[in-house]
Amino acid sequence: MNAMTRGVFAGALAIFGLPLISACDSGAVDSDTLSGSGGTSPVTIGTGTAGRSNGGVSGSSNIGASGSTSGAGSSSVGPGGAPSSSGGSPSTGSAGAPSTGPCSDTPPNNGDTCQHAVQYGWCSQSWLGDSCQQSCGKCGSGAGGAPSTGSGGTSSTGTAGSPGGGGQPPVIANGKDGWATRYWDCCKPACGWTGNVPGGAKPVSSCSQADQSLGGNYDAQSACNGGTAFMCGNFGPWAVSDTLAYGFAAVNQGSDYCGRCYQLQFTGQSHNSANDAGSQSLAGKTMIVQAINTGGVDGTQFDLLIPGGGVGDFNACSTQWGTTDLGEQYGGFFLACQKSNGFDYAKSKACAAAKCQSVFGSKADLLAGCNFFVDWFGAPDNPALKYQEVTCPDAITGLSGLHR
Repeated sequence: MNAMTRGVFAGALAIFGLPLISACDSGAVDSDTLSGSGGTSPVTIGTGTAGRSNGGVSGSSNIGASGSTSGAGSSSVGPGGAPSSSGGSPSTGSAGAPSTGPCSDTPPNNGDTCQHAVQYGWCSQSWLGDSCQQSCGKCGSGAGGAPSTGSGGTSSTGTAGSPGGGGQPPVIANGKDGWATRYWDCCKPACGWTGNVPGGAKPVSSCSQADQSLGGNYDAQSACNGGTAFMCGNFGPWAVSDTLAYGFAAVNQGSDYCGRCYQLQFTGQSHNSANDAGSQSLAGKTMIVQAINTGGVDGTQFDLLIPGGGVGDFNACSTQWGTTDLGEQYGGFFLACQKSNGFDYAKSKACAAAKCQSVFGSKADLLAGCNFFVDWFGAPDNPALKYQEVTCPDAITGLSGLHR
């Protein structure tokens, strides 16, 4: 790839058509990428579908349900604080003996389910506390011992702090090869239109220019098409633990994609750059993302919603944020920093961190999502991954409101 395309990034083409799909940024894709294909049967991890992706670090636009083109936007549960950018790791202390009190099955405090607590071996970890007593077989009539005192994971200090703790999903055994890019164009997402989501499902909500939720106003036109609906600021990714994170993405996984979730298991390699330090730092880490947008991206590409990731072909961010300091159109803050620092990794990463602060210092949700890219995500250049469709964690669908 030449310097312009290093670090990501294909731009998306706006697609005008029927409410079934929406378009997002597309662009040149490496010759070794594969064509899109449908996902395999979901693995038990959550319930939902993946959203929209864009060809590069930049955003993508979508087709509105009414047939009019709408930019990618995203719904949120309001402008409330974004999930924290890093979560604590669960403690390995042993769980206590059966309790003599009432038997409960309260879900874990990491937003997941008791079913997964059993599946992922969380029942023996002290951070789970009194959650999932019934599922974990901790209910009994005998005198029970107290839970272990091992310390549980703590939430990071991000605006709305996402719950810390939580165990790693099972390793992907027979996944497909894929890769990740990044974008944030401030547009309404494709899955924010009633006609684009499965029957009976509630679309993703969008936000106003002031980042206030538009609630059930799903017909509001995208800001990328002259309307008033923007991506909500708290749709950036967040860390659940040192090795697990949640987020949202744009994908090319057929027409029935809205709300599907995918487990992304990073390989430690880059899709297009040899010896990329950022991609190497991701080895052993996993993300689970929900698709809320689509467009002209590769069939094995996941364009992650990351503030400061580049606007691509559709830019509502200058309007919403009141700035033109957006970094590279395709590649965002990090690619601009790479170019100004001779592609030196350490200097470029520090530059991107400073850019997050200077642009988003007064926008806590966006700052948390931007810092995630530099911190937990390690500022990679199109990291390679293995992926498979999974059920969506409650923490993700609770934020997006999109349940399949």
